Amino acid sequence: MDVFLKAGVSMLIDITKPLFNGITVWPGDTVFERKTEEDGDFTTSMVTMSLHTGTHMDAPRHRFEDGKSIDEITPFIIPALVKISGNPKGKAVLFDRPVSSVEAEELVKAGMVLIGTSSISIDIGQQTEAHAVILGAGIPIIENLELKKVKAGEYIIMAFPLKITGADGSPVRVLLAETADDILSFNTRS
Repeated sequence: MDVFLKAGVSMLIDITKPLFNGITVWPGDTVFERKTEEDGDFTTSMVTMSLHTGTHMDAPRHRFEDGKSIDEITPFIIPALVKISGNPKGKAVLFDRPVSSVEAEELVKAGMVLIGTSSISIDIGQQTEAHAVILGAGIPIIENLELKKVKAGEYIIMAFPLKITGADGSPVRVLLAETADDILSFNTRS
């Protein structure tokens, strides 16, 4: 987890896991590999990976052939409940664990619009019911978040999947902010 600071005050919290050769992937998925080539004054990298490697977003198409693909999902900048309970209507809910299908159904009925987990899958073990409930409701899932050092509370989540035409998922960069002012005043050059 990276915390971007401005004048010593925590501004944005990066909860994206880094991608590197040897990162754990779901059994049977393509192993992540980055190769580099030197070409004169430039370095060029090539990456081979499953779209469900590291911190990534599952689009409904991951489970349902006629579901929205990742390019049909807009980036998220919305309120988030992180490791706490509360009214999820119109919010993201982030867990430091997988969820059961019963929890998934309750969150969908309560109006959540995005769900995330620090686990490699939103489902418990080899189950797939939580995926079916959430993606079946048209709600994207973010998996493999770095939440260990994040304090429980309310935040603003910013999640930006790559716009890959027709894809069932995408790597995603995910940031948290405590307030809208943290976002508006953030400047990496100061």
